[in-house]
Amino acid sequence: MTPKRQVAIMVGVFSALGVGVSVGIIAFGGGFSGGGNLFNPPTAADIYVVGAQVTDGMELGYTLTGMGPATSLEDADVSIAFDRQGDSWLTTFNIVNGTGARSDFDLLLSSQLTKEGQPDEEAKPFLEPVESSILAIRDMDYGGRDKYLVVGAPWNTIFYSSSSIVVRVTAQETVQTQAGTFDAFLLSYKLGEKTSSIWVVKDLPLPVKAEVYDPSDQLLYQYELVSLSR
Repeated sequence: MTPKRQVAIMVGVFSALGVGVSVGIIAFGGGFSGGGNLFNPPTAADIYVVGAQVTDGMELGYTLTGMGPATSLEDADVSIAFDRQGDSWLTTFNIVNGTGARSDFDLLLSSQLTKEGQPDEEAKPFLEPVESSILAIRDMDYGGRDKYLVVGAPWNTIFYSSSSIVVRVTAQETVQTQAGTFDAFLLSYKLGEKTSSIWVVKDLPLPVKAEVYDPSDQLLYQYELVSLSR
């Protein structure tokens, strides 16, 4: 008997007991791979919402090497500090590139960390590589579905050439960063031979570490959390 047939039968049994609907939706049609458990399905407590973990005064510090659409940063120090402004965040970016070039600017972000304003022209070359790396998690989408912190859960679809690649949670593991040790969920995928990896922590608004490659196995970006205050 196939796994889907088994799920269908069990959902039918549970439906008779009045508990089948949510179990069936999550286990049978939720897109999970390898991590779905019919008897212990994901719940609302497992949903990750980008930006929901921001607190007033929180500051995240990163080291970053990454490319934007037109510019890049190499061995840069990136500080992101949040100050509540109503339902939004007045976000202060302090970015020092490895070359010594520096940009300090404020930008209004929504509760889900999308832009509600535009930076000065002088700041854009510094912001673009940050948006394409540390902030890229806000753009992940898998058919509008919730992002579950459960092994097997799909988070994003990458369309490349004539195929599509699903970005999933592939492990729950301890990750070491310069800011400390965290219990994290690993998002991973392959476009070439090398595996791209992004580590997400449940109570932090942005990933703590990443190493991401393009289809030619060239590094697109890598970053690591080096400081955290909240």
